[in-house]
Amino acid sequence: MRSIVLFALGLIGFPALALTNVDLYQSQVVLDQSIEKPDAQARKQGMEEVIVRASGVPDAIHNSVIQKALQQNAQYLAQISYGQLDGQKTLKMRFNDSQIDSLLSQAQLPLWPAQRANLLVWLIEESQTERSVAWEDSNSALLESMKQQATERGLPLTIPVGDFNDVTGVNISDLWGGFALPVGQASQRYPVDGVLVVRASNNNLRWTLYDQMPKTIGVTRQAPLSGNDSGQDAADKMIDQISDYYAKQSSVVVAGESSEAIKVRFTSLDNAVDFFVLERKLQQLSSVASLDITKIQGKDVTFKVHLLATPTEFEQQVLRLREAKAIAIEPAPVVVEPTITQEPKPANNAVVEEQILSDATTQSLDTDTTINNAAAQALPAIIEQAPPAIVEVPPTFIFEWHGEQYAAPMPVTEPQQEEALESEEIETEVDA
Repeated sequence: MRSIVLFALGLIGFPALALTNVDLYQSQVVLDQSIEKPDAQARKQGMEEVIVRASGVPDAIHNSVIQKALQQNAQYLAQISYGQLDGQKTLKMRFNDSQIDSLLSQAQLPLWPAQRANLLVWLIEESQTERSVAWEDSNSALLESMKQQATERGLPLTIPVGDFNDVTGVNISDLWGGFALPVGQASQRYPVDGVLVVRASNNNLRWTLYDQMPKTIGVTRQAPLSGNDSGQDAADKMIDQISDYYAKQSSVVVAGESSEAIKVRFTSLDNAVDFFVLERKLQQLSSVASLDITKIQGKDVTFKVHLLATPTEFEQQVLRLREAKAIAIEPAPVVVEPTITQEPKPANNAVVEEQILSDATTQSLDTDTTINNAAAQALPAIIEQAPPAIVEVPPTFIFEWHGEQYAAPMPVTEPQQEEALESEEIETEVDA
């Protein structure tokens, strides 16, 4: 019993962690039965939602790398099933988190981590007769629109429950007037990271974001953020602005090396035009995310190709280019480590003497020099071990490039200029 009491006191003594873990990689899309392939369209739309939610960038789906990947959305799926939403058939999808993260890296897009700030929303709606707070179970179309857009962007929202403590602890006039201290006091019962106060009148929204813990609102001098949006999509624009704010604060760009990459060499590039044509055509391939030039030597260029597909699919797409021809790659040579060698030592002095006499009869050299040379040859000779040679990793593919012959345009003299020159010559002759 004593341990339970101590555990409870510990919970009271330490603040709760309000950061919420958002499920970035799941999506549910209503099937449009009026089109020819509703499942294919729903898969693409679901992947677009995941890309925007995971990156925190609304325009991420317009990225050229993302556009290629969307055409191959099936290879990013981990699970798929059918469901129901408001009486309509839906497609429920879960995408592979590591593949989506790698795709964002290939596209040089940021990753907004799943641990995100949780916001408490005080929504005050003004009608012709009164102002009221939208509680968690309120039938508010504006609140539902805010929650839906926040789900798509991956922005966690907490709505006040509207119980006795909420009703008696908050004054609507304080919320509408934007008084910071009462807002902070009314929000302290909720373990959130920030507080959003929204004042709605017709299609106009005025909002104030306190990006701080509720207990510090109105106490510290930290200035809140504020904005004003209007129109039928005012709620969407407001949620987008707040999501962009938090995404920029905590997003990180994942290193490009996390994507699958191969080395590819192209030979027989005769001029700069061939190089630029080759680079442009490779970048247009749906299997290619990006290119890095690793080596240029003579007429050869080696790329590090970051892939959106398998190396085999990349090879097939390159071979469809009429200028590319595959070259067989020879097996890499085997590197043999140098070893220490030692000449055998003579068995006895008789062998040394015999070698000395033999050298003396065949060469007209001084006897002392001959003996020293023979003795030196009889000693063990040790060859110093050399370090192993560094072998460059061979490319995965080698292609020969057969570029077209590009002729430089010839300058063309305009007929008007020629006629003007002729008229000047005639005038000069007349004057003469």
